[in-house]
Amino acid sequence: MGIPAAEVYDVLRRRIILGEFLPGSQLKELALAAELGVSRSPLRAAFKRLTDDGLVVAEHNRGVFVAPWADQDNDEVFDLRAAAESHAAGLAAARRQPEHLQQLSALNERMDHLITRKPDDFLAELQQVNRQFHLVVLQAAKSPRLLAFVQSLLAVHRVTGAFYYYTDEQLAESLQDHRLITRAIERRDSALAAAIVDTHIRGTAERLKLQRQPALRAPDAGPPAMRA
Repeated sequence: MGIPAAEVYDVLRRRIILGEFLPGSQLKELALAAELGVSRSPLRAAFKRLTDDGLVVAEHNRGVFVAPWADQDNDEVFDLRAAAESHAAGLAAARRQPEHLQQLSALNERMDHLITRKPDDFLAELQQVNRQFHLVVLQAAKSPRLLAFVQSLLAVHRVTGAFYYYTDEQLAESLQDHRLITRAIERRDSALAAAIVDTHIRGTAERLKLQRQPALRAPDAGPPAMRA
């Protein structure tokens, strides 16, 4: 049984943002219609919405392709994230409540479980846990404007799919960063919390930049974490 026609757009958008469809790859209409169990009409409607979003480009007589993502775009988004989220972490260290620490610790434990056990589709859940961790830090900062600004950045094309390109070692490093951030917030060390978050986010940006350089990867190799 296929998915409801109304959900085709949401499914494709999520898969693009998570990095399952790489920049420049073609979204083949017939294959996707068969995979999703839908007719071509809702698929074409979804393509139109994705084009309006800037997530795909339609080329005459060629088809629909995932939009490219330039280094300049990546650098700008991550520079803004690093500045905003490091500031939020500093505020969180000063303003956090016990429930924020409990939530951060629970998310760290869940992340540890996913990285260690690797259950089915663990990378997709890992993305959600990671996103929730950063959201809790923002909530602890108690700045609605800052929260809204960062959420607009997190919704940007391909910013949230980083874990699909991480090695096991890099996943462990990301978890360690989260634990250090939690500890700094717990100790109300605003300067340290801000510094760790800044380094953490800029490290993610560098990994994504390296992933997009084909010469640094083996031919036909999938993302490291997908191969693990």
